Amino acid sequence: MTGTKDKLLGSIFGAAFGDAMGALTETRSAERIKEDFGGFVETLFTPPADCFAHDLPAGAITDDFSLAYFTGLELARCGGNVDNEVAERAVLKWAEYPEFLRFAGPTTLAAVKKLQGIEVPYKNHYIACDNTKGTNGSGMKIFCAGLINPGNPDKAIEDAATLCMPTHPNNVSISAAAAISAATAKAMEDGAELKDVLEAGIYGAERGFAIGSAMGHRMAAPSVVKRIKLAIEIAGQGMGWEETMLELRDIIGAGLMAAEAIPCVFGILAANPKDAFGAVKMGVNIGDDTDTVATMAGAVAGALYGMSNLPQEYMRLIDETNHIDIENLASEIERAYYS
Repeated sequence: MTGTKDKLLGSIFGAAFGDAMGALTETRSAERIKEDFGGFVETLFTPPADCFAHDLPAGAITDDFSLAYFTGLELARCGGNVDNEVAERAVLKWAEYPEFLRFAGPTTLAAVKKLQGIEVPYKNHYIACDNTKGTNGSGMKIFCAGLINPGNPDKAIEDAATLCMPTHPNNVSISAAAAISAATAKAMEDGAELKDVLEAGIYGAERGFAIGSAMGHRMAAPSVVKRIKLAIEIAGQGMGWEETMLELRDIIGAGLMAAEAIPCVFGILAANPKDAFGAVKMGVNIGDDTDTVATMAGAVAGALYGMSNLPQEYMRLIDETNHIDIENLASEIERAYYS
């Protein structure tokens, strides 16, 4: 049975590794990734000149893991009292670092400016314009809400909704975030299996949608719940690794919208049983918003399987490159919630 510290480290490092490696392939198609890099990417190297991270060294993270990291630090110190102040403090602290803020998506960036007291002009007054805010930034930052609620998906869902409100106050984004947080909470439970984690993700998406519809904006968007179920079904069709990845890409998508990226993560998890590295690798090579997808896949798979087959040799590189401390965050969460 995988120990608590190993699972915490697996989740946090899995997310960081997924982000750093996904930053190398972001926006490319799976076919372009294979062509441009001479095969699928599975190591860290200096980002190419035509990606968002082009001027950064190997091991650099983006907004995906960095916002999750600062969220995790605040959660480790709040004693389980997750409120709006905790949520806002995490975002504002993260925004103090320009090397991370530069990667912020449109929804998160607008929220940061609003929290900083900067007026953000609303250029359109059509309801349809709000539908573009159902993005995956909610899910990318949220896995630590699961880490602090081991075996308690319901509390993880509630905390996820609270953490989403300052940046992604809508039912689609909250549904997606709740799926990730609930799955992570279940993955941290002793004896949890993949089936349990996938079911927790579906439950989280259902509850998150209901909570988000009650407390946030109601978007016109595909169902995160139904897409998670479809993604899991696709992964179970018995195709090969690459074929499954491409089928998920073609049918579910791996893009910026929450109703694509988060269901895709669950398809990836289902397609890589007992293989945290395989889950991260698929997220990195599926194309489109690869750093976000790989961050979430690494977080949930790492929580379930621990460090297992993740390349531990990269932890020091990621820590030193980004001036963070992955093991310290794992230790802080362990002391606060597992003692």
